[in-house]
Amino acid sequence: MSERHFLFFRRMRVLIASDTHGRLQAVKKLERCIILFKPDKIVLLGDYLYNGPRNGVPADYDPMACSVILNKFASKIIGVRGNCDSRIDATLLHFPFEDAKTIYLNGYRCDLIHGDLLTSDLLQVQRGDILMFGHTHVYMLKREDGVVYLNPGSTSFPKNGNPATYAIMEGLHLEIRKLDDDLPVSSLDLI
Repeated sequence: MSERHFLFFRRMRVLIASDTHGRLQAVKKLERCIILFKPDKIVLLGDYLYNGPRNGVPADYDPMACSVILNKFASKIIGVRGNCDSRIDATLLHFPFEDAKTIYLNGYRCDLIHGDLLTSDLLQVQRGDILMFGHTHVYMLKREDGVVYLNPGSTSFPKNGNPATYAIMEGLHLEIRKLDDDLPVSSLDLI
C-alpha cells in the first residue's frame, strides 16, 4: 500500500497556523486550540518568534514565553522557516524547521513553505497537491488548476480587515477558523 493510500485511511486531524511573531496572547490562544482539537500533527508555516520590523513592538511581545508554549507540542510540530526566523530562533524552538518541506497528510501530498519564497525553485508543486503557506497574513483556501492553496492567515497581525485565523484539516475537509472563537470563515472538501 502506498504512503498516500495508507494515510488516507488514517484520517488525521491537523492544525495549521502561521505568523505568531512572538505574540504571547496569540500563542496562548493557539495553545487553547491545540488542547481543544487534539491534533495528530501541527503544521507551522514560519515567523515564530520575531515580530518583524514593520509591525512595531506589541505589548504582548514575549518570544521566550512563546517558545516555551510551542515546545510543549514539539513532537507533533512540522515546521518551515519564515522570513523573520533566524538561526537563534532554532536554539529556542525544539522542533526542526527548514525553508520548504513536502509531507503527506490524509493521502495528500502537501508542499509547505512560508510564502516569501513561493516563486523559488524550492517547491515542486504538482496537480493534486495542497500548497500550504503563510507570510501574507491573509487567509486563503481555494482550488485552482488542480492544486489546493491553503494559507491559514495570521494568528498575530492579520491584514486586510481579517480576523486572526488558523486552519484545521479533518480527514478530507479543510477549514479556516477564527482564533478568538473557532468559528469557520472558509471551508473546502478535498473530494
